[in-house]
Amino acid sequence: MTSGCIVDIKEWSGALLSKLKAAFGDRLLFLGYQGSYGRGEADENSDIDIVAVFDEISLSDLGKYKELIKTMPHSDKACGFISGRAELANWSKREVFQLYFDTKPLYGDLKDIVPVPRKEDAKAAVKAGCEALYHACAHSFLYDSDFASSLSGIYKGVFFILQAEYYCNTGEYPRSKRELFGKLNGEAKDLMQYCLDRKNFAFYSGDKLNRAASLLLSFCSDRIKAV
Repeated sequence: MTSGCIVDIKEWSGALLSKLKAAFGDRLLFLGYQGSYGRGEADENSDIDIVAVFDEISLSDLGKYKELIKTMPHSDKACGFISGRAELANWSKREVFQLYFDTKPLYGDLKDIVPVPRKEDAKAAVKAGCEALYHACAHSFLYDSDFASSLSGIYKGVFFILQAEYYCNTGEYPRSKRELFGKLNGEAKDLMQYCLDRKNFAFYSGDKLNRAASLLLSFCSDRIKAV
């Protein structure tokens, strides 16, 4: 396989699992993958998002992990989350929400490390996400020379906010963008449409780009102000 092609994620992560178990033994508590490969949306530019949890993590452990990753094909695409057990168990619940539901397990079970997220955690994730996107949108509009490119990157986060909000309202967690889009309506569906089309923002007229930014600001503002 040449660099840049879509990998067989189960084969790739299975090979990594074997190497990690050989190097760390029982210290490896959990391994999984998430992101576009986990959602079945990967393309040739997709990162390989790996979640790894150990009994604890030192800089020496990180160095060993780094060297193992270098031995993997497409190592330049590898990224993700690595943590010790105690750190993850005490992580912000609003951030664990997406990690928990978006990660496909290969080894171990996140339920043995963190409690199952609640709707209150998802609600907090929505508010925090909206705060981040509200600031990013306003800052980029004011100061970025290539607003289309900046707004495209900002709209990537819209999916995760709408996903969490849908979970708050229904208790369901749609995994893919297309699955979520089919369940939305009104303002949320319009936002998700922009999210799906964000790679085309460079071809938008100024007015259309501003409509996308205005809708995002309004949506985020409503949720930031909500009690």
